[in-house]
Amino acid sequence: MKRTVLFLGLLYFSFSGYAQNINDNKVSIAYTQLPLIKIDEAFKKYEVRVEHAYQSANEDSLMLFQARQDAAMQQFERLRIQYQQMRDSLDRQHLRQLSQWEKQTNAGAVGANGQPLPKPNPPMYPEAPIYPNVPQPQLHTAYDETNVQSAMQIQGFEQGLGGCILTITIQPIRDIRILEKRKGSGSSTKYQYTCEYVMPLTVKLESPTQGTLLQTNLFEQKKSYRMQEQKSRYDHQLFMLDQADQFYTDLERYARQQAMKDANNYINDQVGYVRRNRNTEIYSVKKFKSYDYSDVTNAYSATIEALNLVQNDRDCSSAQDKLNSAMAMWKEIMMESNTYDNKARINDKISAMIQCNIAEIQLWQAKFNEANATLNLVLNSGVLKGKNHAKRAQSFYNKRSQRWKVNY
Repeated sequence: MKRTVLFLGLLYFSFSGYAQNINDNKVSIAYTQLPLIKIDEAFKKYEVRVEHAYQSANEDSLMLFQARQDAAMQQFERLRIQYQQMRDSLDRQHLRQLSQWEKQTNAGAVGANGQPLPKPNPPMYPEAPIYPNVPQPQLHTAYDETNVQSAMQIQGFEQGLGGCILTITIQPIRDIRILEKRKGSGSSTKYQYTCEYVMPLTVKLESPTQGTLLQTNLFEQKKSYRMQEQKSRYDHQLFMLDQADQFYTDLERYARQQAMKDANNYINDQVGYVRRNRNTEIYSVKKFKSYDYSDVTNAYSATIEALNLVQNDRDCSSAQDKLNSAMAMWKEIMMESNTYDNKARINDKISAMIQCNIAEIQLWQAKFNEANATLNLVLNSGVLKGKNHAKRAQSFYNKRSQRWKVNY
């Protein structure tokens, strides 16, 4: 057994002596994300307008409140009249009884036991109707338009007149529902409360020359708002009894702020020139006693230098010369590729990782078909590290290609 283990160990070290190790160099590539909808380049400004749709909801709520209040008052008045009629009837009957009793008493009539005639008891009145208490509606608070204007910052453009018009319609918050969750036990029991809600916005972007570029309803899905934790369900009820108005005001303020932030991100993703960072790997080879990889190191350095220039222009034009130079260096190295010999200087593993580098350069050269073809070579190479890299990269490559075709 010991001999077998020793043999396998020697075999491992004999192979590892020929195994080149890859440097996974993590890099962050700053670039401008191109828009999915291109605005006419003649317009660099946009005007933000606000529509307060929640005001109509307030009007509807007040009208409904008034209708309910009127109906409740009408019902109360009917019951009050009926009650008064029943009371009058009982009073009349009682007065007749008192009249009869007084006449008999004045005439000297006495009871069977010689005692004075008993005075009739007052009538038992029915329960009086209760004055109606129609709850006041929870109205939506006014939202300052300057909050919307400060939240809407489209990258690559500036706010001002004479350009596109961005209209944000603030819808009423709705579908408010409080959920309870119990955690812990005994004296450590607590109750967590979360409020679900829907806070929709409508976004419309219009261009003087292109018409309506974007019009959509956003945020129709449920979102949640963390509420105050309580030690008892009744503490929660007390909180709502005392703080309900303030709670709904805070909830609405929070929901609107989050909606504005998310809407701005959505608009920028559609039409803005957003500064982003792509985090990926550019590969090189560690020092290896059997071979010299200085050419790989030089190509890696040239690639990093070229990718650092990508951020300077939306179309990466100032990086093209450096990208071309780095590409030529990688292609020269790949002329030595031998994927059938694990001991070759540029074996299958190193070839696959170099192809990952080449695909990244092709991406920023806007050679998307070639970049995808190179990724497919890596996917079919059998090199696991390369395959995983290619799978991670495909989605970004496709999105970059889609946006490029819209703009160039």
